[in-house]
Amino acid sequence: MSGFDSRGTFQKAANEYTKIQDAFPEVIRDPLLADMAVKEGDRILDLPCGTGDAIVKAAELAGPTGHALAIDISASMIEEAKENAEAAGVKNIQFVVEDMDKAQFDVAAYDIVVSANGPFFASDLKAFLGKMWDAVKPGGKLVLMTLGRNFLTPISGVFLDLAQNKTEDLQISTPWRITEDILFLKTLLEEVTNKQQIKITHRDAVMDYKTADGGWNLLMGTAFRNYTLEMSPENRVEIEAEMKEWMQTNRLFSATCSFNNIVVTKDDA
Repeated sequence: MSGFDSRGTFQKAANEYTKIQDAFPEVIRDPLLADMAVKEGDRILDLPCGTGDAIVKAAELAGPTGHALAIDISASMIEEAKENAEAAGVKNIQFVVEDMDKAQFDVAAYDIVVSANGPFFASDLKAFLGKMWDAVKPGGKLVLMTLGRNFLTPISGVFLDLAQNKTEDLQISTPWRITEDILFLKTLLEEVTNKQQIKITHRDAVMDYKTADGGWNLLMGTAFRNYTLEMSPENRVEIEAEMKEWMQTNRLFSATCSFNNIVVTKDDA
């Protein structure tokens, strides 16, 4: 077993992913919106948009004269996003199901181009960032959020050890590690943006999930869901039980997740 199945992972994880967004708005949505600083009338591109927690609020802030294009590889994620938009009464978003490598959009057309916890899933990171940068209007901004070196530490490491120990030939692919190195990411963005000024803010967030069930749901609402796709049902049940027992025994009901928030503003023409 090898590789990372983004579509399969987030098709299965959409419901838990939505619950994570609802439970921890201060971890992802709020810092992202602060960096976006949406103004009325803004045109916004969000890829991948996930379940729409940030883009729905951003489109609401942009108002009826604004517009958002929200793209994700997972139809389940898009369905959740559409439901979120409908519940909020937000109608100025176009939702599209598409692979991030194949997605098409206008050049120099958006005031804000955003990609949160998704750039590392691109098959060619530099090409993807270049395409996103090209979509930014002069005077507009590229807003990124990537994972740092702590991704649900320590429960993620315990889970991966259990998964690999109990699942024959399970290879652990971790695409998010490509962007955890701040110097690498800054150097790449300088190349893509022709040395525009890059603002990078590092954050370490503690996510209190309160119960062992909450910890398991947290894992299953993220990219770690990928490693269950090819497990037997029996193995999955066994690993879930062992993870919960470990959390209970160690009274460990929180995890650390680190993020790099990046803003690059394009010079006016």
